[in-house]
Amino acid sequence: MDIRYYFDEVNFSACHDSGYINWKYSLGSVIEKNSKALTKENIHRLNIAIVGAPFDSRKEDTYSTEAADKIRAQLYKLSAFNSKINIADFGNLKPAGSVKGNFQALRDIAEYFNELNIVTVVIGGSQDLSVGICEAFARNPFFSFTTVDAYLDIKKAKEPFSSSNYLSRLFSYQPQIFQFNIIGFQTHYLPPGYLDRLKTVSEHIRLGTLRDNISLAEPVFRNTDFLSFDITSLKYAEAPGGSKINPNGLRSEEACQLAKYAGLSNRIKIFGLFEVEPANGPNDLTVAIAAQIIWYFVEGFINRGSQPPDAAQNNIKYQVEVDNIDNPIVFYKNTITSQWWMEIETTEKTKLNIACSEKEYIQASGNEIPELWLKYLQKIDRRLK
Repeated sequence: MDIRYYFDEVNFSACHDSGYINWKYSLGSVIEKNSKALTKENIHRLNIAIVGAPFDSRKEDTYSTEAADKIRAQLYKLSAFNSKINIADFGNLKPAGSVKGNFQALRDIAEYFNELNIVTVVIGGSQDLSVGICEAFARNPFFSFTTVDAYLDIKKAKEPFSSSNYLSRLFSYQPQIFQFNIIGFQTHYLPPGYLDRLKTVSEHIRLGTLRDNISLAEPVFRNTDFLSFDITSLKYAEAPGGSKINPNGLRSEEACQLAKYAGLSNRIKIFGLFEVEPANGPNDLTVAIAAQIIWYFVEGFINRGSQPPDAAQNNIKYQVEVDNIDNPIVFYKNTITSQWWMEIETTEKTKLNIACSEKEYIQASGNEIPELWLKYLQKIDRRLK
């Protein structure tokens, strides 16, 4: 498969405009921009692939490269990293002539890079493109999808498919999704009790809870395969160039911290940043923060560690007895990162390590069955039957 034919060439020279630092020290100077130089023989050396997805269901003319091109122009001006990392910008996907075709193109690209263990960063476009990306994980029985969003994008009535209701199609077409999480949601935008009805393992974190302790998102991302980030999860004052006007929301520094947590996750294979609408915001403020969000994701990626708890020398093992459970619940704490994991043993005696926080260990130590442990155990056993 030669994926270069999926992309249109981009005028990367426009990204060489004067920036914050000398070009030779910028991220743009080290990103590979000649995708024709990447062949089947050398593409495997890449760590990250940047993909522009210029498809926007919100517009009558659904094809627009403006968001992707403006984000990359801002991204290229930011600093390069001290550590060596191989990043290639493949340009913008060619339009396939239909929504279904665009989804299939994204699915193909995601599958291809996943197989090569290359992390994909998708920029531009509307968030319903997440449906196509999720299709790349259709054969993964434990696929976990997380979105950073102020809203739960489901149908409110009979209405055409769009980025404001794409989750309804996703849950209908791909009911096998093992885990769905929403981070930074605002309760006043959600139907009462809807999250409780979702038939997936879930770790939802509302905006207020996240603001009190943003590190709660970190273990969620360690259990995530694909993270879809809606720029309108930021408050309007921070990101006015989004598809919605949101008076409350994440601050820009919180969004960057979440992106860094996501980059640190060994499990995340795809990071998508959607719903940027440059025409709605002054002075390219929103594309600038979008670029910084991506930069912090890359910084997190550079600092990824070994897969825990495989590196036994860096982990403390705890076995906690809890009433009404036959065997102790096993926890691991990494002594370097302070990350926690819990072990799930299935009915088939397979052992799986699930990211958690210290909260689950404290619950078990207090003779309380951790809710997250129980959710995973029940869902995994049902999935394996």
